[in-house]
Amino acid sequence: MTTMWLKSNLINILVELVIYLIIDNITKCIVAQKKKENHFDILLYECLFLGFLIGFISFYYHVPYVLVCFLCFHTLGTIYSAKGFTKIIATIKIIFQLLGRLIKYLCIKIANLFSRSSSLKTLEQNKIPKQYKYNFHLKPTNDMRLQQSSFTQTLPRPGIINLYGTTCSLNSLLQSLASLNKFYSSLQHNINLSRFNYNPVVSAFLHLISQLRNDHRTSEYKHWNKLIDTSTLITQLNSVYSNLLTPNSTADICELFQSCIDILNDSLSQQSTVYATNVIEQVQNSKLTTLSFENLNKLFLEIEEQIHEKITLDDLDSQTSNIIQYVDITWLLHHIQFGSTIKHTFSGQLLHAHCCNNCSHVHFRAEPFQILTLSINRASQTLEEVIATLTKIEIIESISCSYCTSQLKNEQDRIIKHDAILSKITSTVSPIVTSRRQISDHILSSTPISSSITNMIPSAKIHIHHRIKSQIMISNFPDVLCIQLKRFSYDRFSNKTMKLTTPIIIEPEKNLDLSPFHYTTWLGLTNLSISYHYRLVAACLHLSENSSQKLNGHYVCVYRTDNNQWSLSDDERIVEINNINHFFQTPYVTENCYFLFYERCL
Repeated sequence: MTTMWLKSNLINILVELVIYLIIDNITKCIVAQKKKENHFDILLYECLFLGFLIGFISFYYHVPYVLVCFLCFHTLGTIYSAKGFTKIIATIKIIFQLLGRLIKYLCIKIANLFSRSSSLKTLEQNKIPKQYKYNFHLKPTNDMRLQQSSFTQTLPRPGIINLYGTTCSLNSLLQSLASLNKFYSSLQHNINLSRFNYNPVVSAFLHLISQLRNDHRTSEYKHWNKLIDTSTLITQLNSVYSNLLTPNSTADICELFQSCIDILNDSLSQQSTVYATNVIEQVQNSKLTTLSFENLNKLFLEIEEQIHEKITLDDLDSQTSNIIQYVDITWLLHHIQFGSTIKHTFSGQLLHAHCCNNCSHVHFRAEPFQILTLSINRASQTLEEVIATLTKIEIIESISCSYCTSQLKNEQDRIIKHDAILSKITSTVSPIVTSRRQISDHILSSTPISSSITNMIPSAKIHIHHRIKSQIMISNFPDVLCIQLKRFSYDRFSNKTMKLTTPIIIEPEKNLDLSPFHYTTWLGLTNLSISYHYRLVAACLHLSENSSQKLNGHYVCVYRTDNNQWSLSDDERIVEINNINHFFQTPYVTENCYFLFYERCL
């Protein structure tokens, strides 16, 4: 057997050697006859012919190693005869550079595969308490099904790398925003990266949201493990707000959200009278939507003068049209001045009503919001009960009633003019120091005045303690409602931020009806009340080992997918959740739910 192999190989070698000698001698004859021709071209044709011959023999018979070696030497000789050794060395360098890049690329791919597999193992630690993992039907994605070529599944989104170990708040925020279908549709409709040059933060943000939404639809298992890097977005955000995201501490997710939409809004905003559908449909007087900014501003000054210090509880019904017009104008002015799809999506408007017990005058003030902040107490509540406290009437001890203050001033001026003696006395007395309105629950009284002067001067002390009834209503609803549950408070004595772990019961599959909290319901205009229902899309949880770890806590996100399934995102790790209603009743959610995203139902 060995002798036969040697004979066949020797024959092949001899045949290849004869073929080369024939071709080489033919080439020499041609070169000798064509003295004036370019010898380099002839030698090049010889190399090409040898290459073709090697390919032909390799395809039909065997690999002609002898011819391959002769071709290599012949090629080097041809290049040297025409270009010299410098060109040969340059060519070799180029070849080695290409090989180096290829090896580097392969090494990176192999390293990524090892890092992904190791990250999945390390992330099996108890970010989710073990007692919940099986009892509440949390199950990892069944990747065995994904290996079937004919099976295509809507997978959980790719995980996001936790840079520095402190970017979990950004990761949870991005996963939540990527779950908002209306928000993403608005971005696609209003932002055209190919036509306009935007701030780099816009393109970085849109790229990440697109990755999170698009990369999870695949039939190839390898794409599911692709982790997303947020370093570019972090650099852009920190260039605007320095130290917004640092390796030293975890940013509060609500503050981070507000900063992000402010940055994006500043990059995209432009004064425009083209309103979103959600804005227009909440305006009672549709003619106002056709007015320019200047005309709206002029009308605002007129209507504010009509309702300022002129509405009392007795004539509230007769002033209803002015109140509605005030709400409509402030709503439109807000969207003209901050004309961006970002704030149009998240912006709503509150209406503050303050009624003085002394004079019964009602003062209104409109205030836009992107986050609806709700206070919680120490007793377990449902989310609906927490929202109901927003419109609860509060009694405030204050002297801030402008109508009473103006009436008192007029009375004092009248007395001063008609009493010369009193006027002389007041000229020698130091100004009365009145207290200012306090933000906290404790109201400081003004500096006491001596009894002799008090008896002679009808000072402001007579009306210093006014009780004012205050109530907040929702005058305009956003497309996406963001709710912050105030779990953190600052303790002045311990100089620490404390976390309140009051259980808040949320029903994820139940729509949230906010119609009873609309200001038209408060005015008794049931025929004008707008029906607004919301469904939960994402909930961000703040996890910490003790109640004082706000900055060192950890954020995870529970989000709804397009096919109405639920997943939990913990940085690089994605877990599918079955029986979502049961999961939301666990202390893991009820005691840690912090930032909620609700999308309007049509």
